Amino acid sequence: MPFNEAELIELERRIGYHFENRSLLKTALLHKSALEGKEGHCNDKLEWLGDAVVGLYIADYLFSQYEKPRSWLSAMKAKWASEESLAQVARNIHLERFILLGKGEEKGRGREKSSIISSALEALVGAVYLDSKSFDMTKNVLDTIFSSEGGLELVFLSVNYKSLLQTWSLKEHETLPFYQVIEESLDRKNYRIAVLINEKELAIGEGTNKKKAEQEAARKAWEKIIEEKYDHRDNPCF
Repeated sequence: MPFNEAELIELERRIGYHFENRSLLKTALLHKSALEGKEGHCNDKLEWLGDAVVGLYIADYLFSQYEKPRSWLSAMKAKWASEESLAQVARNIHLERFILLGKGEEKGRGREKSSIISSALEALVGAVYLDSKSFDMTKNVLDTIFSSEGGLELVFLSVNYKSLLQTWSLKEHETLPFYQVIEESLDRKNYRIAVLINEKELAIGEGTNKKKAEQEAARKAWEKIIEEKYDHRDNPCF
């Protein structure tokens, strides 16, 4: 399959890793559509391995940073490792540019699909793990990749919590969340905003503008909902 060596070198530079086995890198970038019915290896199997490695990376971070029960950690891990979150990170290093697609997927704008981009990222991670034979080395690569998005915390914060909270509120209470400004600095550079559902205050967020304060309030409210759903008092061992 045709790969541009200069582009492969550029991708290695972006992730901070040089492959000893170049075929692993090429396979990681080879979408199944590129085989076009012919026999060969695509990135499916590497994606499976990379999914496990990325999961361990995120689990390790959550475990060390948050004193929360297992069920809460599991819910957050699922959110951080979601297709959209990983695709967002992959786009930040422009991984979509390097994926080899079949003609059909190329015409169907497959290069823009989150499913294809996130799968390629996981396959790339799987390839690094196999090539380096080291989780620590792979972790360094993941640190580099995620730092392009500002780190794991910013990937987490980039989730649209207002949308999540709105969907939940409509489903559970048949009403929309209400955001109320409770404090505004004189220079209008800091806001404190409360989010309420059925006139009950769920959380307060702060930010340098109303949008950021609302998003922070929604994030805190969503975390509170998740924590209450998975209350560790039901299971004191956590």
